[in-house]
Amino acid sequence: MASTTHHRTHVLRLACALLMCTVAAGALAGCGSDTPKKKTASSPSATASSTPSSDPDQAAKDKVLAAYTNMREIQIKMAADGDLHTEELAKYARGDAATDLKKSVLRNESMGIKFTGRPEMKPQVTAVNTEGKTATVTDCFDATSWKPVYKDSGKKLKLAEQRLKYPVTSQATLEGDTWFVMKVTADRTKGC
Repeated sequence: MASTTHHRTHVLRLACALLMCTVAAGALAGCGSDTPKKKTASSPSATASSTPSSDPDQAAKDKVLAAYTNMREIQIKMAADGDLHTEELAKYARGDAATDLKKSVLRNESMGIKFTGRPEMKPQVTAVNTEGKTATVTDCFDATSWKPVYKDSGKKLKLAEQRLKYPVTSQATLEGDTWFVMKVTADRTKGC
């Protein structure tokens, strides 16, 4: 259980990083740091349960959550060092999710901006359809401790007034036996 909680924390942090990158880039900023830890549950841990399998989709949910968490960790790293980490990112994200992350990093790099600290995240897989090869991850992204700064001076970037803790919904797709995050949508009109 502790491993799953640790893994979810990493996922949440990545989600926050992506959202903050998008927000910061739009208001003058971008994305952030940390090495992804690829942990996939090889088998769900058995608990003393009266039902043989409480959730037949748990293995798929674990893989979706791992893809999301790892994408967010790469996003944090990208935002901190300004590198695209294209090969690493391609293992977990494709489509709009990967494109948006790269654009945000390039925008920040062109403005001399990087991110320090880490966002907090609380992702969970809220839907999975193994036959349809789709899944949904919802997250509460908190960028309060993830700050854009100017690379040269380390001076904090002044951003327009905006919500720093908000819900994010991500769509994932199964290709072969690998889940990829395809789209990330933040809703800054409400908190979480």
